Amino acid sequence: MEEDQELERKAIDELLKEAKRGKTRAETMGAMGCLLQGKDTD
Repeated sequence: MEEDQELERKAIDELLKEAKRGKTRAETMGAMGCLLQGKDTD
């Protein structure tokens, strides 16, 4: 039961980190920034 709570807390932390990264990406690159993420642009 305690392991479940720890796992849930870690999952929430990761989701919050990703949301913050997405917010920063949207502010700096605009809407297309999410589409460019992970693509090779060379």
